[in-house]
Amino acid sequence: MHSTLQEKLQSCPSLPSPPTIAVQILQLANEPEIDLKNLTKMLSCDPALACKILKIANSPIYAYSRKVDNLHQAIMILGLNAVIALSLSFSLTKALINRAGIGLDYSLFWKRALLAGAASRVLGQACGLRDLEALYLASLLQDIGMLALDQLYPDLYTIDSQAQASHGNVILREREMLQTYHAEVGRWLLEQWGFPSQFCLAAAHSDDPSPSADPDEQTRFINCVALSGKIAEIFVRNSSDEFMHTVNQQIREGLPVNNNFELIKVLEDMQGLIPEIEDLFDVKIQTWDYPDAIVEQARETLLRRSLDSIKKVEELQACTTTMECEFERFKEKHKLDGLTGALNRIYLDECLQFTFQRTITKQETLTIAFCDLDKFKKVNDTYGHQTGDAILQAAGTALTSTLRATDTVGRYGGDEFIIILPKASGVVAKRICERIVKLFKGSKIDHLKDATWEVTMSFGIATHSTDTSCTNVTDLLEKADKALYYAKSQGGNKIVLHDTIKAEQPA
Repeated sequence: MHSTLQEKLQSCPSLPSPPTIAVQILQLANEPEIDLKNLTKMLSCDPALACKILKIANSPIYAYSRKVDNLHQAIMILGLNAVIALSLSFSLTKALINRAGIGLDYSLFWKRALLAGAASRVLGQACGLRDLEALYLASLLQDIGMLALDQLYPDLYTIDSQAQASHGNVILREREMLQTYHAEVGRWLLEQWGFPSQFCLAAAHSDDPSPSADPDEQTRFINCVALSGKIAEIFVRNSSDEFMHTVNQQIREGLPVNNNFELIKVLEDMQGLIPEIEDLFDVKIQTWDYPDAIVEQARETLLRRSLDSIKKVEELQACTTTMECEFERFKEKHKLDGLTGALNRIYLDECLQFTFQRTITKQETLTIAFCDLDKFKKVNDTYGHQTGDAILQAAGTALTSTLRATDTVGRYGGDEFIIILPKASGVVAKRICERIVKLFKGSKIDHLKDATWEVTMSFGIATHSTDTSCTNVTDLLEKADKALYYAKSQGGNKIVLHDTIKAEQPA
């Protein structure tokens, strides 16, 4: 709150002030040890206030089994702190409720305040707060700053009652005109009156419930006050579905309540408290024709929002599943070489490494075959790259369509391919390569119809097993490459196993 406003507040003679009895009660409350006799004597001096305390001690709110017929007994039943909070509630309300307003709709203001008090009892009980009377008083006084601002600025609340019923509209107008809002003024006013710090903090944060997974008692107290005002607003104006849903979410996020506790529970419980509060404060706050209609509207709203939320979650899950499928298809597509349909080099290297490690772990056999197209460079030089691409596509088709389900083929680079054959011996690998050669030979390459020679394939095969183990996957690749080199040196169009060339070419 800026200093200019504070100076105006300090010099304003018409600011709301607590009555004498309230001042005395506050002074007593601030003493280290409260004297029960002094409190009883003080309350006895105000017969109307004493009657209110007796009345609430006998009300259904406390449901005491025996009739309470004297003030001392009422104080013992309610407790000192509760009696002090209730006494302040009654004395301050009596003094302030009949003040003349300038632009502020006082009837609406007090209706909201008393409804907030009722809501705070329900919220406080649900989240395990012990001092419900202090919570009630803090909720009742949370907007006290509006009474002060109404005296200082006659034009501030000249908006109509419907606009005043929305606290969002009120705060927006306050900020536009004053660059502050009533919560800060309320905090200052309660500090001037000598209220304990939790009341001042509750006023300061009355429009700002903070989400907290496990709030301490003070945070729960402050959040209950802030939420009580929002719940009261549901009763004093036509609240949108969005507003009710937001309040419901804030109850869940700001208070440690169980999963079954929702806004509708608060509204239902408030229905039973409102007549009692009206009777205690001698004021009518149920001005609507059908009080049950508000609760029913809230029930329908929250049910509809719940169903909408479920639908949105289902749609989101379906969308997520679709996106995951699309991503998997995208990933699968981009694993492959676009021309041949075999794995590209990146994924081929990953597959080689993974398969080799698994083979080592499980102590199995692994065979790989290095494949190379004979005379491929001559094709590119003679017939061009389009013909070369057609041959590579034919080779890719022959390789991928001939393998077992457990086998993998990848393009190593240019016209070189690698076939990964888990659990296959060299002999089995050779038979598979022979099928590939046969299928590739039958491929029709239109661009080579007039050629006097044909493109053939050469294979070099190497096996890792318990008998012929390799240190790593690079060692296995080098053996397959050495076998391929030997096949090419013998004129090509051959399938050579690395084990068969050991005698002629040392490994």
